[in-house]
Amino acid sequence: MAAINMNQTEFEQSLNGDRPVLVDFWAPWCGYCRRIGPAYEKIAEEYADTLVVGKVNIDENPQLADAEQIDLIPTLVLYRNGRAVDSVVVPDSKAAIDRFIKAALEK
Repeated sequence: MAAINMNQTEFEQSLNGDRPVLVDFWAPWCGYCRRIGPAYEKIAEEYADTLVVGKVNIDENPQLADAEQIDLIPTLVLYRNGRAVDSVVVPDSKAAIDRFIKAALEK
């Protein structure tokens, strides 16, 4: 399953669900965001049974990026029970994203 493109409403609904939520805050003009995009889509497929995996375009949802204090992109944030558990800025590989998810889920 591909990552879900989220707006403010979809983001809030996901946070109120039963599963942890992984969100990639990104923008189409961000070269590194585009580079890590295929790895993030693989993460979405691999973790489909465990996580809700979404993407928030900060250009389309600037108020959400501000509310979540996103200063650099790409930033991945893992949420559980409606709260941010941990985040990683500019992950350099799929392996780095995997490590981040595993560590964040243990918190």
